[in-house]
Amino acid sequence: MKTNKIHTLFIVVIILSTLFSCNKSSDSEIPGEDEIGIKVGQTAPGFTLSDKNGIEINLNDFKGKMVLVDFWASWCSYCRAENPELVSLYSEYKDKGFEIIGISIDTDRNDWLKAIDDDGIEYIQVIDQNGFESPIVDQYGVSSIPSMFLLDQDGVIIRVSAQASVISTVVRNNLK
Repeated sequence: MKTNKIHTLFIVVIILSTLFSCNKSSDSEIPGEDEIGIKVGQTAPGFTLSDKNGIEINLNDFKGKMVLVDFWASWCSYCRAENPELVSLYSEYKDKGFEIIGISIDTDRNDWLKAIDDDGIEYIQVIDQNGFESPIVDQYGVSSIPSMFLLDQDGVIIRVSAQASVISTVVRNNLK
């Protein structure tokens, strides 16, 4: 009887962990908050990627603003579940020195564009169609998505999380 309960508990834990993260590979560990790649206090690695209109977006152009760098993909259900909160946060703080740059790791551009439209995303979206093989994914040490890096006005990472609610709280406390 105890073996069945332990077995059931083990299965529940595995199912829950897959619901809350979209991993690079099935044997990846799920990172905890502030354990994703680069650390709080470090300057965020720069990048330049094209948005949906082909315009190059460079992270360095956003100095002076609080910026959220959000790694996500259209096929990641947890990422998509976080999008409404990010859309709301952006709408509330975009005129107060806050910007979001969504970095899609989709390999299919059409799926990415459809997700942007379906989720009503109005903040900056860029794509690197190399998926988890992207150099930017490596620079940031992203092994699962969503992975969010909140940067201060100087480009220093002040929070790393996989939850939009955590990021929202920090933004609201800093941009009152």
